[in-house]
Amino acid sequence: MRLRWAAFGLAGAILLAMTGIIAATQAPPSSTESIQPIAFPHDLHAGNSQIPCQYCHTSADRSPDAGIPAVQVCAGCHIVSGAPGQPGQALFRRDSTGIRLLLEYWNQQRPIPWVRIYDLPDHAHFPHMRHVKGGVTCQECHGPVETMREIELAQPLWMGWCIECHRERQVRTDCAVCHY
Repeated sequence: MRLRWAAFGLAGAILLAMTGIIAATQAPPSSTESIQPIAFPHDLHAGNSQIPCQYCHTSADRSPDAGIPAVQVCAGCHIVSGAPGQPGQALFRRDSTGIRLLLEYWNQQRPIPWVRIYDLPDHAHFPHMRHVKGGVTCQECHGPVETMREIELAQPLWMGWCIECHRERQVRTDCAVCHY
């Protein structure tokens, strides 16, 4: 009986080790492969056009969540709405794949299914409004978004990284600050 349990244990350990090895060797998506439904060029919008982050992420200064822009936010600059029952039309860059996709979402009255890049576990909370009001710039956590073609994870989002920032700014570091 002990031999059987030992065999199960060994098989389980090998399976667990193989799973870890496979997960560790998986390559992240290439920079040319967009994981977003629309390859949103942050460098063009936040960089060249100097559109402030909060123009699209409207709730960052008053909500725990910065918000992922609704199709209406994008359409406000890129689409002229047709008469009732008529499809909208792109205002410019009609040859752009991104604009064509935006137009499809707009005309089908569907939200853009953006993929969240910065996603904390449920047991940790990051209230954007406190950080914005405390003078933390978007770039301190999200990196130089104005130079990124597409958003990429710029910081490790490890608890130690957050605590180090809190210590540098001389703000609370007790557990209840982020875990409530």
